[in-house]
Amino acid sequence: MFGTDFIAHSPETKPFWDAAAAGRFVLPRCQQCHRTHWYPRGFCPHCLSMIIDWQESLGEGEIYSFSVNRMKEPYVLAYVALTEGPIMLTNVIDADPDKLSIGTRVKVVFKPAVTGALVPLFVVR
Repeated sequence: MFGTDFIAHSPETKPFWDAAAAGRFVLPRCQQCHRTHWYPRGFCPHCLSMIIDWQESLGEGEIYSFSVNRMKEPYVLAYVALTEGPIMLTNVIDADPDKLSIGTRVKVVFKPAVTGALVPLFVVR
């Protein structure tokens, strides 16, 4: 299982978690400034509007930056630049860390967190 012991579910983020439970990746999009953002929240970080809708995402992007933690079993913490524009902090899994580079194309997968909620992680395309 992946993730933290705590994953915040709120009325504002319910559409995201409902979609994730169904294996779909959706992103919040502001209806006022029309910008997509990450992470799911009830307001737009760009214009502060509270009118948000949810758009289907292909869940694709590329590694913008990454770090490999090698304390026990190596794991990759990465910023992924999504095709829709936002950059999200996540993990890249099932990949040889020594073969990753900035610009590597990745795609979202969902894995259960400690709580059982499905969380978005990325694999190499």
